[in-house]
Amino acid sequence: MTAVPVAMIIDCAAGGGLDRRDPTAGRGPWTVVVRRRDGSLGRLGAVVTFPVAAPPAGARTVQVGGTEGKAGPGTVTWPVGGAYARVRGDLPEPALIAIAARTSVAGGRPVVPEPPAGHAVAGSGPYRPPTIHEIRYGSAELGEQAALGGGITYTGVARGGGFEDQLYAVTGTAAGQVGGRPAVVSPVMGGNGSLAWEPAPGVVAYIGYSGASLDDNAVAALLRLAQRSRPLDDGRWRATRPRAVEQSNEPG
Repeated sequence: MTAVPVAMIIDCAAGGGLDRRDPTAGRGPWTVVVRRRDGSLGRLGAVVTFPVAAPPAGARTVQVGGTEGKAGPGTVTWPVGGAYARVRGDLPEPALIAIAARTSVAGGRPVVPEPPAGHAVAGSGPYRPPTIHEIRYGSAELGEQAALGGGITYTGVARGGGFEDQLYAVTGTAAGQVGGRPAVVSPVMGGNGSLAWEPAPGVVAYIGYSGASLDDNAVAALLRLAQRSRPLDDGRWRATRPRAVEQSNEPG
């Protein structure tokens, strides 16, 4: 496989490339992804996001390194760097608090220079991906209309911690492996659903669709398509002559 793919293509079908550009992504919130040593995309980890909105006043109070923070299901929000930061993940609350206590802000961006023992920083970047490279197909042209319906299916490649943060927000479900990497099914970046995996550190690849309801048959179809997909480097991606659009690449 290509070391760092910039797009994914499914052979045996004609697709249209879409270069989704978010020129203001770098001026929005930034993220740091922290995972347990045995963690993977959306599993056994957490995402620190800064800045975020203040937590609800009635939320449960916790201590974050001597500072008063607020906790909710799978989240801790606390004041730092003149604003608020949030850590969200599937780790136990003491681990989330430990990550929060080790977070600082430099140049308006969160940093976790010394994660808790047994954890490591897996990546950092804007919450919203500055670019998303998608290739769109008709589900029927891919031979998966029975499982996915008569709408569209699309591959995508993106960077940034927003995708993983949303996996923790909606509780993604483990769904086997793609290329030896654990895969997760969720509504993130999907009309009805998506299957995502991490082909290279800090890079998220996904296959989403719009059409039929997300069920076991749809998940099986997404896995089949993921196995049929292959990575593109920048030159091969440009050779598809993608159409460029400017928009907000808010994950969700």
